[in-house]
Amino acid sequence: MKLINSCSPLVSIIIPNYNHAFFLNQRLESIFNQTYQDFEIIILDDCSTDNSEEIINEYQDHPKIKQIIYNPTNSGSTFKQWQKGVELSSGKYIWIAESDDYCEPDFLSTMINQFRTTDGIGLVYCRSLPINSQNQVYDYSDWWMKRVDKNKWETDYFNNGEDECSKYLSIQCTIPNVSGVLFDINCLKEINWIELKYKVCGDWYLYVTILKKHDIAYIAKPLNYHRNHDNNVRSRNFKTSIIEQYEVLSYLNKIHKINKTSNYYRALDERMCNFITIIKARNISGNEIVNILKKMYHIDIFFIFRFFKIIAFKTFQINCNFI
Repeated sequence: MKLINSCSPLVSIIIPNYNHAFFLNQRLESIFNQTYQDFEIIILDDCSTDNSEEIINEYQDHPKIKQIIYNPTNSGSTFKQWQKGVELSSGKYIWIAESDDYCEPDFLSTMINQFRTTDGIGLVYCRSLPINSQNQVYDYSDWWMKRVDKNKWETDYFNNGEDECSKYLSIQCTIPNVSGVLFDINCLKEINWIELKYKVCGDWYLYVTILKKHDIAYIAKPLNYHRNHDNNVRSRNFKTSIIEQYEVLSYLNKIHKINKTSNYYRALDERMCNFITIIKARNISGNEIVNILKKMYHIDIFFIFRFFKIIAFKTFQINCNFI
């Protein structure tokens, strides 16, 4: 562990890493090359089994590195690493920069300027483009957000947190990647991290919790590049993702008043389709099925009708995806 004492910077950058040695140099260099330089870096390695430690140690004497911690055993959740990073941070703003992503040089300057010019926001996020292992952007369509609203993400916007959750984050997690988000640290200190028990959907839980009390801003300029490959969390945990989506939706319905539009119900159709796929694959326990059914009832009183509707769709090969 490396620890140095200095005056508190404006931004604390948390880099949680697990087996991303191949991407670490690019991640770190994209941070060091920021046009805005008042930041500290905290690197948290979660017991990687590749040569991550060797690469990280090459940077241990860099003046921007505040702390490096190597876990002796794997924590089992990247969100535990986020919590640890927040507790170690001294900056006013927090950037959780995932170790396999990278960014444009003006990421920090642009995001910080949004905080300085807009009151009441708890987080700012930017357009994030998906890349493969070879750094190729393979999709510029923003289809993930545009299936919720075709025009919303075309330009910068500011929105009330409750409204954002009611109309958009209630349908799906419309913030595609945490590396493209800058947080006010006070919002993260309000989080009850004990309740953040997720392995996949903890980011979605975090956003809707923060936006209960704070507002949100978006920057349409693509400043972040997020990696999709076989070794990231979502790629490996399809069943866990479906289970946790229902858990977050149940929680969201408890703390926010939801605008249940046709898109909301179409997204439920898609989740039901995925749920049935898991059941047919016999990849889920009886207790897990019961728990999901309880969550379904809370968010959708017509879930029984929806279940049989999706069975019929699948029988007649009708597309039930939310597109």
